[in-house]
Amino acid sequence: MKRLLLAVAFVALLAPAAASARPGLRLDRQDLSAQQCKSDGSTKVVDVVYTLVDDYDSGFAGNAWANDSILRHLEIWRGGNGAYCARVSDVGAFVTFAGPSPSGASTVAAGVRGILNGGYVTTFFTGSFAPSYATHGFLGTFDLHCTSVSNCPGAHPSYLSYFSSTAGDDLAQWGWIYYAGRHGTWLNQDDVPAASSGDIT
Repeated sequence: MKRLLLAVAFVALLAPAAASARPGLRLDRQDLSAQQCKSDGSTKVVDVVYTLVDDYDSGFAGNAWANDSILRHLEIWRGGNGAYCARVSDVGAFVTFAGPSPSGASTVAAGVRGILNGGYVTTFFTGSFAPSYATHGFLGTFDLHCTSVSNCPGAHPSYLSYFSSTAGDDLAQWGWIYYAGRHGTWLNQDDVPAASSGDIT
């Protein structure tokens, strides 16, 4: 029930913020869809949801520009040929730190609040399936305890938590979009140049 209420709350927030987004800034959802992972004879072997808190977000300048709280949906498929593919879908909220803006072209004050959504899909990869978390359902809330974008020591699930070893895995497509009302919109997607990504200030 908590998972459902949180998801509903985030979706309710997304609609008005997206309506005020900068024209032309849109997340390419097709690139991030489940279809990217499905293949002939594929079977979904992992379908879980969990919450991440104290997740520091990096801007183009490499700085931590915001602290995210995220509801994450992780799915993993095994293809008929034995290869795997993982997909992550996020919705969440953020609050900014004072410093460089996410684009790196300006600055942002502390305490600007907004919402985000996005995710990623992996390449097809091989691996030894050995789950260290439940394969279905709600896994709970995980505090990353970030102190910088490169230091987040809190234990949490990822697609790698379901394998003892992998080969050939990488991010095939990724992207997130951030809405902050009058403070702007920022799109961080793999095939969108920085000059076209907007900003939050």
